[in-house]
Amino acid sequence: MEGGYSPRVISITVLLFLFLMISSGTVMVVEGRTCESQSHKFKGTCLRESNCANVCKTEGFHGGKCRGFRRRCFCTKHC
Repeated sequence: MEGGYSPRVISITVLLFLFLMISSGTVMVVEGRTCESQSHKFKGTCLRESNCANVCKTEGFHGGKCRGFRRRCFCTKHC
């Protein structure tokens, strides 16, 4: 091949670079956004997040949190 590197040399270089990035710990995992929606089934004031999370799981969410001045249960999921 004239005037350039062979595809094999480029591939090996890229793989070596990725290996060095991973082994040095500089590769960052990007977390997705978390979406929230007020629970439709939770009744009353939200005092314990574990209760909120359990109700939210029955609604198809991953978990839940107590939020706001009025302490409402908000369900959470990755979106």
